[in-house]
Parts: sequence; structure tokens; C-alpha cells
Amino acid sequence: MDTAAPARTERPRARLVTPTTALRGAEIAAGATLAILFFQEFLQFSLFDPNLWLAYGPIFLGGLGGTIRFILLVIPISVILGFFLGWARISRHRVLVWPVTMFVDFFRGMPPLVLVIFAFLFGDDLIPQAIKDRLLAGIPLRVVSVTAAALAIAFHSAAYQAEIFRAGFQSVPMLQLEAAQALGMKPWQAMRWVVLPQTFRLSLPPLGNELAVVIKDTSLLAAVAGGEIVSRSQNFAGTLSISGYPVEWLFAIWTAVAISYFAATFTVTRLLLVLERRFHTPGLEAVSI
Repeated sequence: MDTAAPARTERPRARLVTPTTALRGAEIAAGATLAILFFQEFLQFSLFDPNLWLAYGPIFLGGLGGTIRFILLVIPISVILGFFLGWARISRHRVLVWPVTMFVDFFRGMPPLVLVIFAFLFGDDLIPQAIKDRLLAGIPLRVVSVTAAALAIAFHSAAYQAEIFRAGFQSVPMLQLEAAQALGMKPWQAMRWVVLPQTFRLSLPPLGNELAVVIKDTSLLAAVAGGEIVSRSQNFAGTLSISGYPVEWLFAIWTAVAISYFAATFTVTRLLLVLERRFHTPGLEAVSI
């Protein structure tokens, strides 16, 4: 007697736009409208003043491009480094655990602004001369120093992400690893097919929070005039009175900066939320550290 094959259940696709997201978008639009009305009615100033954007527009776009470049540099480095640091934290080899623990404790205990300033001032001196001669020849010292400051932000975030991934690794029950080995899997196969999928699922929510923080931390590069949107906007704002521009432009300048960081943070966290919903498994919830 033939039996019908069980129906295959497909995982529902995560939608990029959900009712909740649409509601949040409506709230943001309403808030932006109220802000524009506030500027126009109480300050007698329009955010869409063409004279403002004729003078500030190129500076804004140049700073926004710099911020995006720093974000694209910091996030991949911090995630990759944080993953391997988190894996090393649970290693059986003490020779790995001790230095990694020192790294994590040091960077978690330091204010990111102090790290940025220190890396900018002394980062070039910490690079071996052989690397300078081979890889950094011809690159201006200021570019190297600002890049070192950006890497300091990446290392600071990697220390926090290491704890996120460590908690994700340790959330996988040892019984599952023993079962995988009983089925004949090699250690790397058990890591690939059993541990890593669950680790990434569990780590996505707190990882999204940390990436939102590191995006905003790139504004600290303004302390060393890194060329991102905050430092360039600050320089332009300082010339308003000298150049004869209206002082009210200050509100528009920093509103544009705030909106830029909000858009970057919202985009990244939204993409991670889509991944979280796509790979969500009932009963396998997020880790807490």
C-alpha cells in the first residue's frame, strides 16, 4: 500500500517591509514633518533653504561619503575579529585564552574616545618599519593615523562582539556535539553543521545592537578631524558668523547630521532583523551577555 509522502514545509520568507516597519516609517515621517513645521513657524527658517544647501551641500556629501567609508571599514573588521576572538575564548588551549582575555578586558575597559586619540597620536609608531616600507610607502602620515583611529574603534567593538559570539558558542549544548561525533562527524564538520548555524542565529540580535553602537562611534573620529560628516559639519558651522551666513543654519546642519546617522543605523539594524527572522528557529532564542 502506497503512502503519501509528507508535505514539505517551507520556511516563510522574511519580508523586508512588515506592518511594524511601515508603522515605524509613518512615525518617522510624522516626526520629520513636525520638525520641519517647528523650524518654519518658530524659527522662521526653512530646512530646504537653497542657499543653505548651495553652501553646505558639498561639505555634507563629502562628509557623508567619509562616514560611509569608515563604517564599511570598521564593521567587517570588528565582526570578523570578534568572531575569532569569541571562538578563542572557549578554546581548550590556554595559550589562546589568556592573551585573548587580556585583549577583550583591555578594550572593553577603555573609553572609545581615548582609544581614538591614542591611536591617532601613536598608531604610526606602533607599526613595524618593515610593514611601513612594504605596504605603507607613499601613504601620507595623516591617512595612516586616521585609519589607525578607525581601527581602534573596530578593536573596541570587536571586544564586545567577542563576548556575544562566546555566549553564542557556549549556548550550543555539549550533547549535540557528542551526538555529532557519534554519527561520525569530524570536529570541523560538527563545527560547520552543528555549532556555527546556531551560534549565528543566537548572536544576531545582540550583534545588531552592537553594530548600531559602532556606527555612531564613528562620529568620535571628529576628535581627530577624521574627515567624516561630524568634523566637516563642525568646521563649516564654525565659519557661519565669519562668512555672514545665518546662525539658524546651525539647526539645519546638525539635523542633517542626526538624520544621516539615524538612516545608517536603521538600515543596518533592519537588515540584521530580516536575517534574524529568516533564520529564526522556535525554541532557539537570543543569547544574553
